[in-house]
Amino acid sequence: MFEAIANAAEFVRAADRDRWLATLYAPEPVRAACLAAHALDLELAKLVATTTEPMIGRIRLAWWRERLMGLDRSEVSAQPVLQALVRDVLTRGVTGARLAVFEDAWLDVLAGLPDAAALARHVAARGAAVFGTLATLLGGDLAAAEALGASWAAGEAARAGWGVVDVSLPPRAPPALRSLAGLAALGRRDVARAVAGQAVEPRATAARQWLLLRAATFGR
Repeated sequence: MFEAIANAAEFVRAADRDRWLATLYAPEPVRAACLAAHALDLELAKLVATTTEPMIGRIRLAWWRERLMGLDRSEVSAQPVLQALVRDVLTRGVTGARLAVFEDAWLDVLAGLPDAAALARHVAARGAAVFGTLATLLGGDLAAAEALGASWAAGEAARAGWGVVDVSLPPRAPPALRSLAGLAALGRRDVARAVAGQAVEPRATAARQWLLLRAATFGR
């Protein structure tokens, strides 16, 4: 189990250093769980990015949904992210059925995000799935977390070149969710850069790290 958690953490650190750094602002007892949740989202994102045939992609996503639902029946495969989820996420009030909603967010992406409505659905679903789960782990307000998640997911969509989704500015994050506020701030930064026609900014630049620190301190 320890190896699975270490692998999930290293996966996040390599794939999205912004998220890895943001998680360092979370309380130490829940960091591994937060990283495992991020790893699940990144695993699904990687699956979609490497799929060229929508039907194959739906089959692969269905595999994940079945495995996540199976966690509630103590059916656990040797897949490292699933192992990490069992070790630290399911023991903190999050069910496999709750994690299975991560899959929903990616169905529109497989279809090619043909219009603004599909992109908006993806952003809302991804932000709610990831940040809603993190809210449970952090003991924070669900509605506040989902508002932060929408800003973050809009930024991720902009970074991917899928388009810009206009989301409301989330309220100042309560103390329990300060580790998520920085990711929301980075999402707003990425959307603003996309609107301005600027190049995608590398992860974990000094400016981005400053945003994470400021948001963790002040909630925005």
